Order: sequence, then structure tokens, then C-alpha cells
Amino acid sequence: MGSGVSETPSSSDTSRGPRRRGADSCSRRPDDLREDRAVTPVVSNVLLVAIAIILGVTVSVFALGIVEQVGQSPPTAAFETDYTADNGLVLQHRGGDVLTVDGLSVQLGDRSYPVTDYVSSQRLNAGTEIGPLYPADAAEARLVWEHDDSSSIVYTATPPREGTVPSYLRFDTATVQSYGSGQDYDDEFTYSTGAREAVLTNNTWKLVEFDHDVTDQTVLEFDFRSSTEGEIHGIGLENDASISDDRIFKLFGNQSWGIEYDEVDYATTDGWVHYEIPVGQLYGPSQYGQADFLALVNDIDDTDIATDSQFRNIRAYDAPDLGSSIQFEFTVEGTTTTEPVQSYGSQDKDYGVEVSDDNATLTLSNNTWASVPIDKNVTADTVLTVEFNATSKGEIHGIGLETGDSEAESRFVRFYGNQSWAQAADSYYSAGDGWVTYEIDASSLVSAGTDVSHLVFVNDDDSDASGVSRFRNVTIYEDP
Repeated sequence: MGSGVSETPSSSDTSRGPRRRGADSCSRRPDDLREDRAVTPVVSNVLLVAIAIILGVTVSVFALGIVEQVGQSPPTAAFETDYTADNGLVLQHRGGDVLTVDGLSVQLGDRSYPVTDYVSSQRLNAGTEIGPLYPADAAEARLVWEHDDSSSIVYTATPPREGTVPSYLRFDTATVQSYGSGQDYDDEFTYSTGAREAVLTNNTWKLVEFDHDVTDQTVLEFDFRSSTEGEIHGIGLENDASISDDRIFKLFGNQSWGIEYDEVDYATTDGWVHYEIPVGQLYGPSQYGQADFLALVNDIDDTDIATDSQFRNIRAYDAPDLGSSIQFEFTVEGTTTTEPVQSYGSQDKDYGVEVSDDNATLTLSNNTWASVPIDKNVTADTVLTVEFNATSKGEIHGIGLETGDSEAESRFVRFYGNQSWAQAADSYYSAGDGWVTYEIDASSLVSAGTDVSHLVFVNDDDSDASGVSRFRNVTIYEDP
């Protein structure tokens, strides 16, 4: 906001005040006296008006001073991030303060642009979009408020991973139709919350216009919630209106139908749960290719029970096979080896991987799950040692031993973080600890006799992707 300048009125010039009359002026006719008496109320009214004006101006100046002081406080507003098909991002104002464009800028790394480059309105309120923005090599995009010598970050957005098209499905622009013959007999479908959240109630089966080429790398990401269990609550990718139980992932319900993915175990007390289903790994090659529809299912044939399925933030993308050019050094039974660092499972969103110290130090940032291949049969004497350092706290910082491409909580140790997933290390990490060495009994992660194929490193941070984990001197050995 610009600083307003108000002026208080100057005091009256005393030379213009009432003057004493001479002695001759006291000789008046009765008519003159009557005229003076008549003028007295007028003069009083004028003085009252003048005093009121002065008080009004004073109050106005005081009030303007308060407004100006409040206006210097950083604004508070809620934003969401959406993505475009060409790897741009859009900042969407969802609530909070109405912002004026004065003093607002978009920062992309060391580049800064006024918000007026992206919007035509002078005021940003709920529903206004800023963008698309193209961060290039910038790690984040920031909406910044500046006033005089102070500044504040209003919102920070993480750019999409290069090579993906993670745009959210919007129900207000997609065609919605019935799914299957005779199944959608209640037809109770609504959407809200910026057109990214949909609710199906009672017996409702829907196909939503969608467009994705399914490959073995395809991931379907979404949030799900239900308040009452029905028979089938599901989601999947379809290429026609015929019901396919080998395409629908059952999330909840008391009927055995569809694909029952091991990572899904929903209960109504869970509230909103975020899922990333590797459909490309769970579908067969015959199901690869163009998917024209997203199928949403809320099935309940008992009309006496009211059920619902709620979905939001739905998108499909292909998780690239990254990391073959990045190598990490570690030691197994006395032999030091260097192996490629790969994106691991369906949890890895950002693949923020770097190596340093001649491949001896591995750094993970943002929301990253990565692994290196190993071939080790774990015994009761197998020990895993690692030096760990966190420069910024995320949700889960840890390490694990896995037998395949999907994670099991029991096979991981958590060193640090604000979530309780995985078993906590005996000596939990604290901010400022620097490098800490951990010795882990490998048989506490996998049973003795298990063949392990992946050494997995975790830096999980879905909330704001600010966590950073560092690993070095990783060794696996036998200690009889």
C-alpha cells in the first residue's frame, strides 16, 4: 500500500480575530442593536461547524494512521497449486485476505517479476489465478509481498517434476456420464472446492472424461474419504462404458470385487487419505494404451443405507525411470561398489537426488524415495550401518531394506521427521546433531533368510517438500 499523507489544518491567524471597537462605536441606534443580536446565533453556528470540521479532520487523520499501520502488516491468504500440461504451474487464490497487486511479485529462483505480468485485475480474491509460471531450473516459485524495507512470503509452490504432466482433473470442464448398464440408478454426483472435489452418494457409477496414455510407469494419484461403508468404493482408468472389474481399484466396501491393492486399507475414521496407485504395474500389457475415462464407483444396492465416496486432487502421470546416470558408493561384506540411484516405488514425487564427495555422499531433497540395487541374503548377524544428517526436517527421514518395488513399513527405520511411519531409531535424531552414525540389526527389518534386492533411502515430505536428508558411509556386513 502507498503511504497516505494527511495534513491537519493550521491554526487561525490571530490578526484575523475579533478586534476591539473604539469608543465611538458604542453609540448605536436601537435598530443596530437588534441586528447584532440577530447575528449572534449565526456566528455561534459557524463556530460549531468549524469545530466539527476540525474534529472530523483530526479523527480522519487518526483513523488513516491506524489503517496505514494495519496495511503494513503482511497479508494472509490461502493458495493452491495447479499444473499445466507443458510443466507450468498456476497459483490459485482460495481464501483469506483480498490482495492488491501493489507490492506483490513472483520470484523464480533469482528472477523476480511483478504480479501484474500474470493478472489483469488490480485485486486478487478467491478464484483469481496467477500464471501460468515457468520456473525453468528454479527449485520453487514464491509469491512475495513487499512494503518499504520489509517483505514476506505469502505462498511457496513446488514446480512439477520435469517430464511429467501432473495436472489435476477439473470436474467443471469434463463430461460426466453413467458407467455400466443399470448400475448408475441413483445418479447422485456433485462437485465443489474449485471443481477438484467430487462426491458420489448412494448407488452411483460415473465415467469422467479423461485423457491418459497408460504405460508401465503410470501412477494414479488422488485423495479419498468416505463417511459410511457401502459395498464397493472404487476408482480406475477405463477406455469404454462397459464395467471392467480388472480396471477398478477397490478402496473400501464389504463386497469382494475389483482389484484389491495391498496398500489400501481404508476405515471411515481415517478421514481424507492420499493414495498413489502404480496402475502401470498393476494393470497388464493388454490394458496399456489410451484411457479415455476415469471411473468412479459408489455401489450400495440396499436402499436403506446412505453411503458416499469423496474424491479430490485426482491426476495421472508417468513416473519416469530416473537416476541411471547418478551413482552412489556403498560397501557390502567388505566390497565397495558404486550403483545407479533409481526412483523408488510410487512415493517418489520429486526425485531430488544429488551425490557429492566422489559419489560417497547421497543427498535427498523435496519428496524423494530412492534406491540402489543390492543382492544380499540377510542373516541373524547382518548389520546395516549408515551416517545420517538432516539439514531441514520433513515428514520421514530413514532407510530400509526391500525385496521388491513397493514399500512395507516394517522394513524401514525412521531417523527423523514429524510422522510416525516406520520404526523409530533407538537414538532419534534432533535438529543440529550434525552427522550421526546408526547401527541397525538388519534382521529386525526383514526375516533372517530373506533375499534383499533394494537398499532404500527416504526423504518424505508431502506437505511442503522442504525436508533434506544426507547419507554416507553406508555399510552392510556380518557381525557373528
